[in-house]
Amino acid sequence: MSNNALRFGMVVSTAGSVMNEVLRNRFFRSRVQMVITSTAGAACDKARAHGVDVEVLEEQDVELFSERCAGTLRERRVDYVFSFYTQFFSRAFRTAFTDRVLNFHPSLLPAFKGADGFGDTVAYQSRFAGNTIEFIADVMDEGKIIMQTVCPVDTNALVERTRHQVFVQQCRALLQVARWLQDGRVSVDGRAVLIARARFDSPSFSPSLDWAEAAQWAPPDPFAATL
Repeated sequence: MSNNALRFGMVVSTAGSVMNEVLRNRFFRSRVQMVITSTAGAACDKARAHGVDVEVLEEQDVELFSERCAGTLRERRVDYVFSFYTQFFSRAFRTAFTDRVLNFHPSLLPAFKGADGFGDTVAYQSRFAGNTIEFIADVMDEGKIIMQTVCPVDTNALVERTRHQVFVQQCRALLQVARWLQDGRVSVDGRAVLIARARFDSPSFSPSLDWAEAAQWAPPDPFAATL
């Protein structure tokens, strides 16, 4: 276990829904040094509401955005980058932060890559949806898989309900992986990401959740009133 608190940074070009939820967790929030966004908007407001420093880098060019982003992360001495950036970072950025940039994709990669992983999963009539957390590598959505979650798709239920279940899994998985990183349990061997003392006995999370705060984390359920 590391004796020092890791320093996390977040890069967001989405509305920041997952970011907003996980920043409610004291452990995770205490380690987030800043949020970088590609445009002023909802994600900025959400991060600032949690008291997190925000820097907006309105660069349309991916190379320029990546260069400025890397400089900012270095200044903050960030150990790991939690990315919800929908473009692909430059080669220079990926090299500078090898095995330190975590991408969060709403599908079971390598299936349904691209901008709408969840929507493509549903459109294909897949029986399972899910999430993948990966260390980005040389090809977009073909990184080194850290953790995956799986959720059955109930065709008799609202798509929004399944999407919420996937969202809950994504939040729990992010918190769990952050805890593993802090505890020094994550290592990389070639393409394989190894989690020390990991269990594989959960039908929904692989590896299994083993941090109580992640396992019990419960975002507000918009469907609770309909049950």
